[in-house]
Amino acid sequence: MKKLIYTLPLVLGLLIIHQTNASSYSTISANSFKPFNAEKQRMAYITQLFYAFDPVCQKYGINTKVAITQAIVEQGWIMREDYRIFNIMSVSPNNSKVVYDHGERRYRRYRVYHSLEEAIEDYCKVLSSYPTYRAHGLFETIDPHRQIKAIVDGGYATNVRYEELSLRILNEFVSPIVDDLRTRKALLNQQGFKKEAIYGINRNDIMSLRLPMD
Repeated sequence: MKKLIYTLPLVLGLLIIHQTNASSYSTISANSFKPFNAEKQRMAYITQLFYAFDPVCQKYGINTKVAITQAIVEQGWIMREDYRIFNIMSVSPNNSKVVYDHGERRYRRYRVYHSLEEAIEDYCKVLSSYPTYRAHGLFETIDPHRQIKAIVDGGYATNVRYEELSLRILNEFVSPIVDDLRTRKALLNQQGFKKEAIYGINRNDIMSLRLPMD
């Protein structure tokens, strides 16, 4: 079975994206993914991904933190207009585009989407449909660290440092923000909001909730 092959975009600043191959990854660090005005940019970006990803990830049994982490590793901190956030290869000319893959040093065809929700749905379907991910225990745990390892061991990427980079992004950026968002959601639940209504609430209202640690 052909493995899915992905390119890791390395964001240097807010508007500069540089992609590299495995041989030049010896000095890469999670800090390389920090945009200017970093804290607010990260919070807004991860919050946007969380509210689009969470309902779909829960449906498939994939930890939302894992999906957000891979979105950041794959496209950096800038949302692509075609929502090609997971760099999923395509063999069909429909709903896809040809892009030069700097890691592979050749052009490849990738799937494109009309929304974040459409992109995350396809991502979850890909992970669910390839037996190699299931064989490595992806759906035997909900722990994000173990799920990332299962995805890497299942052949998601060819870069030898993909797991290391993913875990650093997860631990430094994604987990703290997502945990905070879940705490705020829990407060909404306590105030009587229905689960399906929470995702439709303005994110500014979510973030304005006062937490005990605020």
